[in-house]
Amino acid sequence: MILTTRTIGLLVTMAVVTGGAVWGVHALIASAGDAGSDYGLDTNGNGKFEWLVVEAQVSLPAAGTWEIYADLSTDKAPATGACGIGVPRPWPMMQTSTVYGPIAWTNERYFFPAGSQTVRMSFDGTEIARAGVGGPYAVHARLALGGMPYMGIPTVEPIRSDGFVEWNYTTRAYAVGDFEPPVRTAFFTGGHTDSAVDVDADGLADFLELTADVHVNTAAHYSLYGTLSKTSGSDAIRSIAYAYRDFNLTTDDTKVFLRFRGDQLRQAGLDGPWDFALTLFGPLDPPVVGIGPPTGGLLRPVPVSYPEMLCGSTRAYRAADFDDTVEFLRYTGRFEESTPDRDGNGKYDALVVRAEVDVLLGAGFAVSGVLRPVGGSPELARATGQLWLRDGVQWVEFVFPGPQIRGSGVDGPYEATLSITPGPSGIDPTTTYITKAYRAADFDNESLGTRGYWISNVTATPTGSNLAIAVGVTRGPDMLAVVFEDSLEVRVTNAAGTTVGLFQAKVVLASSGTEEPFAFSVGGLSAGRYTVTVILGPVSRPVDMQTVVVTV
Repeated sequence: MILTTRTIGLLVTMAVVTGGAVWGVHALIASAGDAGSDYGLDTNGNGKFEWLVVEAQVSLPAAGTWEIYADLSTDKAPATGACGIGVPRPWPMMQTSTVYGPIAWTNERYFFPAGSQTVRMSFDGTEIARAGVGGPYAVHARLALGGMPYMGIPTVEPIRSDGFVEWNYTTRAYAVGDFEPPVRTAFFTGGHTDSAVDVDADGLADFLELTADVHVNTAAHYSLYGTLSKTSGSDAIRSIAYAYRDFNLTTDDTKVFLRFRGDQLRQAGLDGPWDFALTLFGPLDPPVVGIGPPTGGLLRPVPVSYPEMLCGSTRAYRAADFDDTVEFLRYTGRFEESTPDRDGNGKYDALVVRAEVDVLLGAGFAVSGVLRPVGGSPELARATGQLWLRDGVQWVEFVFPGPQIRGSGVDGPYEATLSITPGPSGIDPTTTYITKAYRAADFDNESLGTRGYWISNVTATPTGSNLAIAVGVTRGPDMLAVVFEDSLEVRVTNAAGTTVGLFQAKVVLASSGTEEPFAFSVGGLSAGRYTVTVILGPVSRPVDMQTVVVTV
């Protein structure tokens, strides 16, 4: 078979994009020999190798800038399997041998003159340690003059027929413990349990709850993703269900859990045991970064988080024992109500009813509420919105616009019908709540819009002649992919109304459910009463405003 330069370029490109999986392209490009050397490099003097350095002796046919891509593989998989270490195995469709990998890779670009050259390649020792397999290691390097023809990146035609060199090499024996171990902020310790959960006691399970033991070295915010699958037939693997949640972990031995939806398990129609795969990411802020596998033909792998993974199997279950309608949340029975006057004109801008809910499965929800007279049917006002709720107990706000209530002319108390509908289908929990008595005329005839963020707390603590002020601004659980920005003004006045302290700050709320704290201090105060006024947004039309009176 005669290979054209375009065919060779395509084969090399496919080899790069597939992450160096071992397949037939190796035999189609002429080898440059296997002369070389290797050694471990300890750069910080801790006795562990941060790098495995490999030096290749190659003969280059022409001078120019050469692109070097090399990967490191082994002849055996780790005892714990790919899932246990978080290193992806090669694509099965491309695998024709027992080689496992790549477990590490490098991509460099240098200018070389023609003739015999020493090409130095360095592999990250932490990646080798994460693989959990000792050497010898197989090194496969590809050198391309002027850069490889990556997919989506145009190349100058024609591609030189002598512009490709392949080099294969086997390193000396190394132990996994020779290399720098990764920083493990949290990891699975191996223990896990699973159980079917029937929330509504109807005899059918709403969730399969999977719990895993975790040791946490760094207290932070983490996310957990999981899948359930089952082998169907000789080789086919069927996806059964998936789940995700995020949470804060403290430094300790603890447990994390996921709830897999019963309707997904029932619809799959495959009885357990099911194979599960859990992936733990974090800390999410700041991220722990490593080097991920090449994707999409990028010249250099992009930084990604080092995940921790756990695989195993559940106990035996019948798919028919799970419910086809899942209850995502339940009301706890606690309610609150408020009538904010954001512009300070003495009229209520809205009637806000807050319902406490226990979210059993985090998801997106549509919120709707209808306000009617007690015992009556006419609709007086309506509240609508969308939000994302995480697992756990929390408050959901239903904001009924003041102008609608005023326009109805009907005095309270009112009956509020509250509904929270999960986006991924499931039971729509609805409840009713009777408000306090209000006069319709006490509501404003002009709306400032629905509040998406507010002042969540204000404290003023005197110490001697000093006053420490703490303010928190919270963004609600919306589903908007935008950043909220506004102004914050804090004014301190004495009993005579004279301003003794004035502060201004910028509020930036990047995502749903976030809180931004602020701290201010006023010194040299004389004994007496002081008023702290906090204004969020423009002074003429504030989003929220709170005052605190304190004695120094």
